[in-house]
Amino acid sequence: MVVVTKAVEGEVFVSLFQASKFYGSYAALKDVSIKLVCGEVHMLLGENGAGKSTLVSLLTGTNKLDGGTRTVRGADCPSLSPLDAREAGINTVLQDFGLAPTLTAAENYALGRERTKGGLLDKAGMRADMVRSMEKLGISIDPDARVDTLTRAEQQLLEIVRALGGKPGALILDEPTATLSHDESEHLFAAVELLRKEDWAILYISHRMEEIRRLGDVVTILRDGRFASFHRLTDVTNDQMIAEMVGREMANFYPEIPHNPSAVLLEVKGLSSGRKVKDMSLTVRAGEIVGIGGLVGCGKAEVARTIFGLQPIDSGSVIVAGRGVSHPSPAAMLDRGLIYLPQDRRGEALALNRSISDNILVEVLGEKSSVTAGFVKTSVLGRLVGDLMKRLKIQPAQPNKPVQELSGGNQQKVVLGRALSRDRKVYIFDEPTAGIDVGARLDFYKQLQRLSAEGAAILFISSDLQELVHLSHRIYVMHEGHCTAELDADQISEERVIAYAFGEKPKEDIQQ
Repeated sequence: MVVVTKAVEGEVFVSLFQASKFYGSYAALKDVSIKLVCGEVHMLLGENGAGKSTLVSLLTGTNKLDGGTRTVRGADCPSLSPLDAREAGINTVLQDFGLAPTLTAAENYALGRERTKGGLLDKAGMRADMVRSMEKLGISIDPDARVDTLTRAEQQLLEIVRALGGKPGALILDEPTATLSHDESEHLFAAVELLRKEDWAILYISHRMEEIRRLGDVVTILRDGRFASFHRLTDVTNDQMIAEMVGREMANFYPEIPHNPSAVLLEVKGLSSGRKVKDMSLTVRAGEIVGIGGLVGCGKAEVARTIFGLQPIDSGSVIVAGRGVSHPSPAAMLDRGLIYLPQDRRGEALALNRSISDNILVEVLGEKSSVTAGFVKTSVLGRLVGDLMKRLKIQPAQPNKPVQELSGGNQQKVVLGRALSRDRKVYIFDEPTAGIDVGARLDFYKQLQRLSAEGAAILFISSDLQELVHLSHRIYVMHEGHCTAELDADQISEERVIAYAFGEKPKEDIQQ
């Protein structure tokens, strides 16, 4: 057990030296070293599959070392457990939340470190602890709300508040702003700055260069499970970091996607659903990418879910390829050739305990072409899986590997592989690049380019403003459930999208 004392600036709080982790003959991480120093924000970069998640699992004791050494507060810890790590002050906020959905926010906040009073749970005290932690971050979440009633952004903030309520020392943040609005991200950045001043050792995983530059002191870059480089951020350029991460120069980040629209394949008229979608209308034509932008909670995700039949329609209509769908349901929309890829890949899109192959083939297995005389055409389906894994660069290239053992980015590629396993007319992507590294984003953008060229209609929802602006042929902007603007190609700009997202009219449009 590591003795917890107050950390001091410059102390190495937790470290790995030549750490390795193997799965059979596959090296998820090999001979990687890293030090988290108190009073320093250490950025970690790498493509999906580069070993970031494995490195974090070794720092937090959720995986055992197969080689190398680990220290916490200067003490050698070859067999650290997650409980030991928390007790030592190593706190984590991961992409895949560890919240209990049927408990309240305050109960989740105190989970594993419950307070008692007179032999009973001190619920009032735990609730007050959460409120104090929220005040430190400058945010507000209802402590008494059940977690399954909170938005994904609120759940992300709860995870952060929960981590800050642990024993101080080290904080590991994995893509913490992926689902946060601008204002929520600013609160997080302020908290990180405060923790740095309080001598916390912070590991921050991000693929957003503006965050890396704003918050980071040093950066470690991984590639293919190996150490690629270490820099002080004052001594390295963005281009150099990207080249070291992906092993190649990045000339044109966003591809040119020709706009050749033809027939309308998706039309939404006066759609309303619950409190988040109010009288929304849009069209998406074959051969075009139509974006939906807006702040977190504006209703853009709910539009997609309503179209696909995951939320009831209060009023309005959905038309696919000229045919109205009176009562959309996932089964009905899939039959019409429309597929929706949700943001929450682990919770809604994947069978985590099943293999890559099973997840990709889940729809194809029901088709007559997959069966002969009652027997599954295993060789045909095997080739399909192999081709899709190669096309999408899914790593490791092991079709029988359980999806839960893949990195987040490779899990997202498996979701895309399932979507590409059949011919589709319409694709709806909801935050498809959240938490995905630069190299995987480029691979995804190439698939968008290819699908658009093949005549697919694509509805693209993203909180990444640059991505939305550079990839969309048209953009609908939402504010508080309403569409505030439809921007054509020559009107699209970051400034316009931001203004309409806040419910304002940009200066250039006021003057017209």
